[in-house]
Amino acid sequence: MRNIVHIFLITIIPGVEVRGALPYAIGVLKMPVWEALLVATLANLCIAPMFYLLEKPALAVASRSKWFRHYRARLAVRSKSTLAKYGLFVGLTLFVAIPLPGTGAYTGCLIAEIVRMKKPLAIACISLGVLGACAVVFLASVGVIKGVLAKWF
Repeated sequence: MRNIVHIFLITIIPGVEVRGALPYAIGVLKMPVWEALLVATLANLCIAPMFYLLEKPALAVASRSKWFRHYRARLAVRSKSTLAKYGLFVGLTLFVAIPLPGTGAYTGCLIAEIVRMKKPLAIACISLGVLGACAVVFLASVGVIKGVLAKWF
């Protein structure tokens, strides 16, 4: 039970999310693979609804920071090309699904807020993206992606 809470809390850390929590759960804590996947996925799916519950006070506090204002402005510029290329729904979903630094549920929430996307649609896009990211990170964590890439290269 302790590991479950531990992984849940690691997953909801901005910037870490499932990209850090799932490999840690499987590789370091040696949790059963499906248990680690379930906990990390559910925790990551909680981020968007939590963000929207706390959106106004959290953004009011964060906006006091010069760094956050700069980050938000850069994010608005960077995300426009992806959203323009793929459309709002697919673009945001893909952005969240790519498990790279600077992407994920929190960043997806900020992008949705920047473009004034309706909350139910934003949560749907972000949730689909989270499921995609969880699948990619899971496959990498258990060695499937490494095995496929090794055959190609």
